[in-house]
Amino acid sequence: MTIQCPHCGARGQLDDSKRPVGVTSIKCPRCNQSFPLPPLVSVQTPPAEPPPLRRCPACGGIIEGSGGLCNACDAARTRQDTTTATPLPVVAPADGTLTGTCEVCKGRFAQSEMVRFGTTQVCSACKPTYVQMLAMGLGRTGELRYAGFWIRFGAKFIDGIILGLVNFVTSMASTLLVGSQKSPQAAITVLVLNMIINVAIAVAYNAWFLTSKYQATPGKIACGLKVVTADGVRISGLRAIGRYFAEMLSSLIMGIGYIMVAFDDEKRALHDRICNTRVIYK
Repeated sequence: MTIQCPHCGARGQLDDSKRPVGVTSIKCPRCNQSFPLPPLVSVQTPPAEPPPLRRCPACGGIIEGSGGLCNACDAARTRQDTTTATPLPVVAPADGTLTGTCEVCKGRFAQSEMVRFGTTQVCSACKPTYVQMLAMGLGRTGELRYAGFWIRFGAKFIDGIILGLVNFVTSMASTLLVGSQKSPQAAITVLVLNMIINVAIAVAYNAWFLTSKYQATPGKIACGLKVVTADGVRISGLRAIGRYFAEMLSSLIMGIGYIMVAFDDEKRALHDRICNTRVIYK
């Protein structure tokens, strides 16, 4: 800043950054007279810009602050961590109303007040929290016990016997109906018809049983297994149908798709990887 001596009129430049704190006057180097200095002008620091808004990776909400999750998802994870893992015993009330235990708060509620997610039940108040927990991968309270190669081979063997018997009966019936004509065209018709019927029966067999309350075909039921999604819930009908056709691919590559079960961390075959399913113990 520019200063001027009021006695002799001398001018000069003074760096405010080098001015000692508390100094209010200065001596003129020309006339050796002291005169007061103007007060320092405080430089106001502009307010810091707020951090840019970010999307929560779990639910897509807005993240406030520097955390990795939004307030709702962070509260859901904290709530799960502080929840005791020992469920309260389910006690039926005196009026005989069926009750269940909420997976999140462990409270007991009437079945009419519960919401079902696959095999898991939560109360209506905890439903939003549980949905967020599923999105964060925290919906399962226990580890899934994946079924290995040999137990799955046994289940597949049982299913193969059942389907083989059914296909034998349907093939004999179609052969008797069409094959009596004794012509090459009739033989080709029987062959194509049998293939279509066998595939249709196998698709219906897998789709119906895997989406039923058992979540398993008879062979898997006999071995104590079931098919679920990566989150441990029941698969849909479309996923069950897609899994059947993906299993054909596992067979076509010399069974390598099945052998992958022995080397995968989650015991997944090729068709499990394609459809994002798991075969677990009940």
